[in-house]
Amino acid sequence: MKRKHLDHQIENYLRNTQNILELDQSIAEAITSIREKDYDQKKPYFYVLDDKSHLIGIVSIKTLLNFSPEAPLKDAIKTNVHITHSEQSMFEALALMQKFHLLSLPVIKQGAFVGVIEIQEFFEEELEITSKRKRLQIFQMLGILVEEGPTKSIWRKYIHRMPWVFCNMLGGILCAVISDFYEVVLVHVIVLAMFIPLVLSLSESISMQAMTVSIYLMTHKRQKWRKIFRYTFREIGLYVLIALTASLSVGLLSLLWREGIGPSFIICVSIFISIIVTAILGAMIPIILYRWKLDPRVASGPIVLMFADVITTMIYLSLAFWLLL
Repeated sequence: MKRKHLDHQIENYLRNTQNILELDQSIAEAITSIREKDYDQKKPYFYVLDDKSHLIGIVSIKTLLNFSPEAPLKDAIKTNVHITHSEQSMFEALALMQKFHLLSLPVIKQGAFVGVIEIQEFFEEELEITSKRKRLQIFQMLGILVEEGPTKSIWRKYIHRMPWVFCNMLGGILCAVISDFYEVVLVHVIVLAMFIPLVLSLSESISMQAMTVSIYLMTHKRQKWRKIFRYTFREIGLYVLIALTASLSVGLLSLLWREGIGPSFIICVSIFISIIVTAILGAMIPIILYRWKLDPRVASGPIVLMFADVITTMIYLSLAFWLLL
């Protein structure tokens, strides 16, 4: 396979397989089914599906022979299986196969098993994988492909990334506009201006942490966006604890500047509110981008930082304006 094809979707390279068994079979029925089918003897295991074509697990011939013929097939299958999705790229499949030394990967589309992607797809010549040494050499070659990745021209990379950099620039401009609007606050209460970098950095850090977890759940754990939503709202308690600790610490520290309880209260409350709001946004933005068919790994960071900066600046200065002036 040429490197430029690594960006293509997996579904363009799917292979059908006859190595399929049904979950409700017994071991004896499964073995009989294998004998009757024109299955691929080079493949070491079979894919077990339920009546809705959902992949339940895999099982090998050797495992079947070690069970009693009367035992249900579900007792013999291995359910912890690495999978990939049809809309993913060949490069993502390549990285997964290289990491876990897999010769093939089951492919899922809208929850249903639709075929397999095989290691042969990444090589133009016919592979010989009969020995452990040969397989090791193959995965070493795959490691080089993973490290180099699908090649793109500098211009294409620029077009792909630069629009998201403009998000950071826009965020900075909006923060400047907000600061100018509330200039009177910063002039009268100097300590608030001194703590702006710290207040912003706390919101940015927590929002980026939440964003990283969200992207990890999508790209590694393959969680559905609804599950990530539920996970995020279960984590609100964690965000509250972090916000409470950070806001009290910084608020108490700001008392050392002897500007009174008012500015310290503003700093404390602003940090508390900003961390919770931006953490939730940080977790949600990758999901929204994914739903809009945009790459969350590239676009999420700049967008999350833009919203974190603008929202935190607005909360911080508007709260100070209304409570102090």
